[in-house]
Amino acid sequence: MTELPSFDRLLWLAENDPKELDALQKKLNQQVIDESAATSKPKLISLLDHLEKKLSLCKTPYQRYHVVSNMMYQKLSSLNDVLNHPDEFYQHKAKVLRFTSTEQNAETKTAR
Repeated sequence: MTELPSFDRLLWLAENDPKELDALQKKLNQQVIDESAATSKPKLISLLDHLEKKLSLCKTPYQRYHVVSNMMYQKLSSLNDVLNHPDEFYQHKAKVLRFTSTEQNAETKTAR
């Protein structure tokens, strides 16, 4: 895995070469996804895509920090809920609704 540069180097990149810093971020993100378990990859890819879309709307570094901080807080809060109340978490089950086509609906109505 690529070694993370020192804080001073990252600060210098942020101030002088933000494109290189962005490339480093994308490289490290991709390495984390590549090294993750196969079952986690789709979730991580989706999360990264969501994050990149939110960050693309930011105009300042502070906004970027705020977006990332909020996302992390939400994930930690969800994890905290699951760890402290596992029974409630496992009780949530999706109700699967069956969709029928309009042809099947018409056939059902005429059969009655």
